[in-house]
Amino acid sequence: MRTVFMVTSMLLYFGVMPMMPLTEAAAGLFTSPIFVLIFSAVFFKERIGWRRIMAVIIGTCGVIMVLQPNSESFSFYHFLPVLAGACYAMGSIITYRYLRDESPLAILMGFIVSIGLCGAIGSTALTVFPVSNELLNQAPFLFKGWQSVDGLFWLLMAVIAAGASISLSLMTRAYQLTKTSYAAIYEYAYLISVGLFGWLFWGVVPGIISVLGTTLITLAGVVIVLAQQQNSEE
Repeated sequence: MRTVFMVTSMLLYFGVMPMMPLTEAAAGLFTSPIFVLIFSAVFFKERIGWRRIMAVIIGTCGVIMVLQPNSESFSFYHFLPVLAGACYAMGSIITYRYLRDESPLAILMGFIVSIGLCGAIGSTALTVFPVSNELLNQAPFLFKGWQSVDGLFWLLMAVIAAGASISLSLMTRAYQLTKTSYAAIYEYAYLISVGLFGWLFWGVVPGIISVLGTTLITLAGVVIVLAQQQNSEE
């Protein structure tokens, strides 16, 4: 089940990237600590104090600011990163509760093989049964079938694969060693990196409302972790 949730999360997140700014997609994914708290309370009956309830409210406000549902650019695609965050949260909870003694390499390989199979099956299906030009123009990255590529593409893919494998392996081990809410806070460094690289490589500068919303989501995650730590000490 962990693999199902994590693969779904990554497919939703990376699939929606071409349709919205990177910082907004990343902010949606990083609602995961908020969902960790909600799911832990609903499914595992963990107690939630007032500080963490406030964190959920703050985080929800941040999500609304990032999504901006009243703006002209808003579409169904904006919900997908948030759904990815929910799936990621469930995968993280399962890792901590049921897979603490499993080999990080085994967990990582299960994820890599599964997402590779999903990509191969999806690409084959889109090659055999191509979508309409309207959908293809909206998201060619998501709806194109198999394509011929050059040597530079394979080099870039190798670099991405190596970096992703190292990152996922370290994150998996972190979730095995400590509580989910503890480990999740350090992933917020990704939001800073996304904003920085989006500006460096593509000149994309997020709007002030998106920045404020992302800040609220980050603040919510910090509050959740600090509250969890204080409860553990008590």
